[in-house]
Amino acid sequence: MKRVGVVVLSWNGGVQTITCVESVRAQNYLDKFIVLVDNRSRDEERRALAARYRDATDVHLQWLDENRGYAGGNNAGIAAALADRADAVLVLTQDAVLRQGALAALVEPAAADARVGIVGPLVIDRTSEQPLSAGERVAVPLLCVPRTLLRHRRTHASWYPVTGVLGCALLLTRRCVEETGGFDEALFAYYEEVDLCLRARRRGLEIVCTPHAVVAHDGMRGFLAGFTPLSAELKARNLLHLMRRWATPADWLMLGPTYGLLLGASLMLYALRGRRDIVSALLRGTAAGLRRRSGGVQTTVRAG
Repeated sequence: MKRVGVVVLSWNGGVQTITCVESVRAQNYLDKFIVLVDNRSRDEERRALAARYRDATDVHLQWLDENRGYAGGNNAGIAAALADRADAVLVLTQDAVLRQGALAALVEPAAADARVGIVGPLVIDRTSEQPLSAGERVAVPLLCVPRTLLRHRRTHASWYPVTGVLGCALLLTRRCVEETGGFDEALFAYYEEVDLCLRARRRGLEIVCTPHAVVAHDGMRGFLAGFTPLSAELKARNLLHLMRRWATPADWLMLGPTYGLLLGASLMLYALRGRRDIVSALLRGTAAGLRRRSGGVQTTVRAG
């Protein structure tokens, strides 16, 4: 049985963070522990987490001095989990909830095959219970195609190979972390799981989805709906970073037109909805990507 550290990254999550942590504690998987990383939340939020979990032997609290985004915050938690002898690390965002048996189901493929580096669950919408992702199709020429069009729709009886998973819940083996170096902190937040999956595949590691592991997630943010100003700016910027990092000259024949169509459609839709804040954020993100800017932005970022 693999020892598993579960990293929960929290930023002003309140009840949502507690619900996430308690869903992990309720798992019937014995050799597990939780690294609860606070990504520089408000003082009252930190006091509430400390009061609830300071005496919990299975929850290790980690307080970051600054908001390091999804990538940096999770990397800090992953390092702590590996230092505590974890064989695998489950990265879980504060807006995700494990259904019963999910942790054991995620560990099973990694325990059975040393070639597996990343395992993803079946992700469902927390409100509607409708499937959101049964594994992703990640390919460099298709980076600008809306991910909802490329997702696997059918599940299989057991785990099956995919080329990517969602960042709200993914299990990483120790080997995967050591060979890839974890998340790229230059991205800060959004698309860092896509980049990690591409690097894992380049190392020869396999990515699988196991539908027996069910994770409920609180909504999605995409170019056509659900954006906040922060997510709009970071996604527009980071998509350009990925394109520049991974694309071959032939890939740009597809990426250039699809990025233009994606950005143009998003600008038009949000303008029609009267969301000038989103339009401005998309333009800021595109400009930052073209100027090769990375790291955080001045607006406070999400936890994960």
